This record gives sequence, C-alpha cells and structure tokens, in this order.
Amino acid sequence: MTIFLEEDDIFGNAKVHFVEREDLEYLSFILRNGMVTAKNLSSMNALHKVGVYLGTIKARKLTNVNVTVPNKATIYTMQHELLITDLIHELQSEKQAVDLFRTKREIRFSMLGEGDNQSKLKAYNDNRDRIPDAVFFLKELMGTSTTWVVLELNKKDHKRYDYKIKMFDDMLSDGRRDHQLYSYDQVIFFANDVKIHNAINQAKQRLINARKITVRNMDMPE
Repeated sequence: MTIFLEEDDIFGNAKVHFVEREDLEYLSFILRNGMVTAKNLSSMNALHKVGVYLGTIKARKLTNVNVTVPNKATIYTMQHELLITDLIHELQSEKQAVDLFRTKREIRFSMLGEGDNQSKLKAYNDNRDRIPDAVFFLKELMGTSTTWVVLELNKKDHKRYDYKIKMFDDMLSDGRRDHQLYSYDQVIFFANDVKIHNAINQAKQRLINARKITVRNMDMPE
C-alpha cells in the first residue's frame, strides 16, 4: 500500500512524498533500535543485502515514532546499539522469548518529556543512571518478568559498580518510582568479560535482592 505524505518546503510550497507502508515499518524498526544491520532487516523480509542503517530526525517525522535521535553516533554507540539489537532478536528466538521490549531510545524519550533542548539535557543528566539499555518483558512460568537490561562492554571501577548495584537493589525493593516507567522484577547484565562478571557478583553480595541481579554472557555476531 502506498501512503501519501505532504509537507511544506522552505518556500511554503507543498511537497508530496510517496511512501510504501512497508518502508514506514522498516523506518519505525530502525528508529526504535537506533541502528540496525541488513541482517536485522532481513528478519522483516526486507530486501537489503548489506549496510548499517541509522534512524534520522526526518525519518522520525515521517513515522511519528516517539524516540530520541542523536545528532551523531560514536563508534562505541554504534557497537553498543548493534549488539543490543542482536541481543533482542536472539532472545526472541529462544524458548525464554522476549514477549515485548522497549529500547533505550523509546524510554529516554518518555522520561525526558517536552521542552527545549536545554531542559531535556538537564532531565537526561539528572536521570541518566535510571535509563536502562533496554527493557525486556520475558516470558516466565509464573507470567511476564519486567527486566532492566544492561549491556556492559567495558569494565568500570568498583565504586561505580557498588553505586549501580545498590541503586538496583533499592529499585527492586521499592517498586515503581515517580521517575521510572516500570516496576522491575529483575536486572540482567550482559557481558563477555570475566572481570565484569566478577565485579558485579562481588558488588551484589549481601544485598537483599542479590538473586534478582544476574550477569550473563552474550554471543557476539560474527
């Protein structure tokens, strides 16, 4: 199906775009995830063979998807977002499937609210530690588990882990707070460095919700 989109150019003249509904679905998928590969798009029966695709502000205007869009992407951000996208779709294919998920860009958009760039930047800096890399709604035997996901590529210092793990412990005890979108049942770190595993496991010792904070390996794409 073809959709007709109309907008004004810089001179006030109407311009009409012809966009296939499937293209809007692909754009929405890219915007939600931030950055995807042709392999990720192939799961949607797209015909793209190679390349990495990044969502833009213009794409957001076309789709009305509620996500944040960065002005630029660093190598670290690209690697992180591509791995999160792979992780989501890897878990969706497993027995313990992701029933639904929310990406960091969707969560960040909801938490920052409306306003000018300065006020949104302040809101982000005030809450950046409380924005997960993703939220997974995992299918469990007793129902759906709302899971805060952290993808850890580089080891932080021990003080940083002590702070974050204590924050998670308080969050799991208190339920949903005013600045949180969800009440979380568990926190899962994904990391392939044994030093990260050791640091996280050491930081959560003797905490009330230690069993609800776990660290797992993830398969890196070839």
